[in-house]
Amino acid sequence: MSGKNRVAVIGAGTSGLMAIKSLKEEDIEPVCFEKTSRIGGLWHYHEDDTKGVPSVMWSTSLNNSKETGAISDFPPKPEYPNYMRHYKVLEMFTDYANKFDLLKHIQYNKEVTKVQRADDFSSTGRWHVVVKDLETEESTEDVYDGVLVCVGHLSFENVPQFPHMNLFKGDIIHTHSIKKVANFGDKSVCVVGMGSSGLDVAVEASHVAKQVYLSIRTPSWVITRMGPYGYPLDWTLFNYDHKLFQKLLPQSWCNKMVEEIYINPRFSHDLYNLLPKLGAADRDPAVNDDFPSRLMNGSIIMKKNIKYFTEKGVVFEDEDDSVTEVDTVILGTGYVWKFPFLDEKDLVAEGTKLHLYKCVFPPQLKHPTLAIIGFIVPLGPGFPCVEMQCRWVSQVLRGKCKLPTQKAMMVDIDKQYLSNMKRYGDSNRVFIHVDFILYLDDLASEVGAKPNLFKLFFTDFNLFVKCTFAVFLPYRYRLTGPHPWCGAKDAILSAGQRMRAPLQGKRAFKSNVSKSSPVAYLVSLILIQSKPNELILTKFGKSATRSTRKFLVKELGCGYVNPWLQNA
Repeated sequence: MSGKNRVAVIGAGTSGLMAIKSLKEEDIEPVCFEKTSRIGGLWHYHEDDTKGVPSVMWSTSLNNSKETGAISDFPPKPEYPNYMRHYKVLEMFTDYANKFDLLKHIQYNKEVTKVQRADDFSSTGRWHVVVKDLETEESTEDVYDGVLVCVGHLSFENVPQFPHMNLFKGDIIHTHSIKKVANFGDKSVCVVGMGSSGLDVAVEASHVAKQVYLSIRTPSWVITRMGPYGYPLDWTLFNYDHKLFQKLLPQSWCNKMVEEIYINPRFSHDLYNLLPKLGAADRDPAVNDDFPSRLMNGSIIMKKNIKYFTEKGVVFEDEDDSVTEVDTVILGTGYVWKFPFLDEKDLVAEGTKLHLYKCVFPPQLKHPTLAIIGFIVPLGPGFPCVEMQCRWVSQVLRGKCKLPTQKAMMVDIDKQYLSNMKRYGDSNRVFIHVDFILYLDDLASEVGAKPNLFKLFFTDFNLFVKCTFAVFLPYRYRLTGPHPWCGAKDAILSAGQRMRAPLQGKRAFKSNVSKSSPVAYLVSLILIQSKPNELILTKFGKSATRSTRKFLVKELGCGYVNPWLQNA
């Protein structure tokens, strides 16, 4: 393994760029093949609708804030908005590619058409790769020491079939094909599906359409990007003390806590008859800031699943044979998994079941030289998880990390599958669900990049407090281990300033919180414990007294008791 020096990377989207960078860190030569003429993948907006090429709407924004979803050694610019639009995401990754000199490793307009084991795979682990030049139509073949598949799982539309669908005279479109909603002006539109993409289209279309109907089989939890007091919501949710609660308390209690503190006060799902069967932490939430108001003013009307189509519209379940006339039906029904270039179709997936150790490695291979990157649905930001996958894979290819036996990996896959089935229910996504913090910690332990919080308690108490009780930040995984970054500590301590910068401008950088000390920390806990009612109120969403809040912010430099004061 230690002699590997050439690895093919399929795709130059965000996953591909992080893969190139991680391979370079291990002195492995990446050769990246990009199907289009541009980097950025999903986040490079384009008007054309190309099959097999991911796409976003013009209005698309990240669902996680810039700091929790940052790259571990590349903090976002302070002036970037906390929830970046697609063009800001592309700008950030373009800067990332330029800083780490990644672009020279990318070949554009090159489509990988076949990946199969080389003749000497059993002894070398090498792969035979066929690449088609989309400009000349010529194909070339070469052998690589490894292959990283970075094509994601949002390229091939899932198009469900409904009775009499062929009779409908209007348009049927998948959300993959929608860029802007101006074409729906003064029309009646039916959107099928309550995922984030379905909600985005429904809400956007409701501003111009005559009427939007949202047809669903199963309700989803809807969360907003803005949390209490105007802070990004994930600043209140993603920290270690929440994970401690999750480990110590029954899952049903954790679900209730999230629902009653963070979700229902803004939008009661029960009131709108949209209460999901699974708890808020047990299924993918749909993220949309305007959905409740569009329901309130009637721009969006909720409907059950489509029973069948007619020439002029659709009939919904529980509405007898009453026809709802619509001009357009938009399918927000997700995507199917495809790896058309893999010679062995069952190597990665069998039907809708994935066979991937930690969502990355096919366990049945003798040599771990094929990796699937970014094929996850994290309950949290995706970029940090993908980057950690790339770091781990690069370490494995270099021979610095070893995988368990095939049997042990299969046992782990089955164990994770059963755990996810119990928590998330039966769906094709059950195989790729991961918990953001736990997954990162797991892979970081494999890499050797997980910080030692016990050691930090004695050596750098202020940093310990930030890493334990403040918002969870990916920079922690560059404090130690392979390829540490000297700016990681400062990035952690200054995250609050970068979060406030687009909100407050220069004022965000005028005040510096003092460092925490064990004495100040213990005093603050005693102060709060002396007022248990205040502890409960501040922990779960009410204002602390002015003096207590000032003391906590000044002495701790984080909002331990009030989560959305993190790094204040």
